[in-house]
Amino acid sequence: MEIGERITGYRRQAGMTIEELSRRAGVSKGTLNKIISGETKSPTMAVMSALARALGRSLADFDDGGARELSEEAMEAARDYEALDGHGRRVVRAVMGEEKRRMEIRELNGGKRPMKIVPLLGNSFAAGRGDPDFGNPWEDHEVPADSGADFAVRINGNSMEPYLPDGSIALGKKRAPRDGEVAAMLLDGEFLCKQVCQDMAGNLYLFSLNRDRRDADVTIRHDTERSLTCFGTIIMEKVPLPAEM
Repeated sequence: MEIGERITGYRRQAGMTIEELSRRAGVSKGTLNKIISGETKSPTMAVMSALARALGRSLADFDDGGARELSEEAMEAARDYEALDGHGRRVVRAVMGEEKRRMEIRELNGGKRPMKIVPLLGNSFAAGRGDPDFGNPWEDHEVPADSGADFAVRINGNSMEPYLPDGSIALGKKRAPRDGEVAAMLLDGEFLCKQVCQDMAGNLYLFSLNRDRRDADVTIRHDTERSLTCFGTIIMEKVPLPAEM
């Protein structure tokens, strides 16, 4: 039985929707659908551990014999992952996602696909961190030449999850954001990555995509003298503005 079929069967036994499983496991719905459909043939150990835990199962329940071929090092890494708290697991998934992306690019490259270097800007972006490291404002980051990216930012914290996980790297274009889009900004000396919206009076609202982190929202009144610099718009699917807007 394929992994996708097992996930579907266990999900139905648990009485969960795909949306519920995605939320409980901390795995994006897009990633989950690719695994279920068979588009993703070999999900990472971190993803499978998260799904198994959310379904009340063990990794052995998804084993068709292949898991016995894993190295002891891989099994030890899986045990270490299980011992982490939620924050630690999100960091591991983000790092593994970036490394998988890098390897996929390398394989796709075959030494032929053109690449380009974009700046990975400053410090971490998300809810905001003070004292930006202007002494080392960027580092080189390699992306496919056809990605359309002009820069990259590293996401810090959970205020933009699940769309922009903690520790992940988001790519951006140098253009002003439209209402509902996510922008990378420098506000009063703090890096921010937020969904933006401006009302007719000129007030600017900066929203966290994770609505459990409303505490990280920011409102900038049109008559205040705050210092705001926008680096550009993050390349990602558009997310609806909060219902309370």
